[in-house]
Amino acid sequence: MSTHTARRAGATADHERDRGTEPGRTDFRRAMGLLPTTVAVVTVGSGEHTEAVTVGSLVSVSLDPALVLVSIGSTGRLVAAIDRAGGFAVNVLTADQRDLSACFASHDRPHGRGAEERLAGVTGAGGHVLLRDAVLSLECRTEHRYPGGDHVLFLGRVEALHTAESAGSPLVHHRGTYTSLKDPC
Repeated sequence: MSTHTARRAGATADHERDRGTEPGRTDFRRAMGLLPTTVAVVTVGSGEHTEAVTVGSLVSVSLDPALVLVSIGSTGRLVAAIDRAGGFAVNVLTADQRDLSACFASHDRPHGRGAEERLAGVTGAGGHVLLRDAVLSLECRTEHRYPGGDHVLFLGRVEALHTAESAGSPLVHHRGTYTSLKDPC
C-alpha cells in the first residue's frame, strides 16, 4: 500500500495540520474518486417549479429519527429551491438510469416542466418529483442546513420512503466512471 502524506517539519500525524500541505482540488477529487458512491438525483418541486441535480453524496445519518444528508453545490439553483420548499426528494438511480445521471449532472440541465418531463416521474406527497424506477426514493423535510465549503449540506428528515417493486442494481460512481454492483452469487 502506498501512502503519501505531506507534513510540516517536526509535526507528527496526530498533531497540527499545515495548511500549506493541504491537497489541491484535482488531487482531492482524484483521491475521493477511489471511494465508490451512490448516484442519486435530488428533486425539488414539480411542474414549472421542478429543479433536479445529480449527487454522489448521500449519507444515512440516523435511524431514529430517519435522517439523510445530501451535499448540494452552493451556487446552483437547487439550494434556493430547497430553502423555498423546506424539503426535497432523493431518488437513488439504477444502473439503467445512467442517462438521467448525466443529464442532471450537466450545468445546462433542464428545469421546470422540461425537467419534470425528462424525469418521467410522479409527484409525491411532499410535492417533489419521484422517479418511478429508482432503487428507492426518499421524501425529506429539511431538518438542518449547514455551510460546507463550496457546497451546502442539507440534513433531511425522511417523511416517506418508496422502493421499486423489482429494483435493479444501483448505479455507482467509482474512479471517474459509472459502474454497478455485481451479484456475488
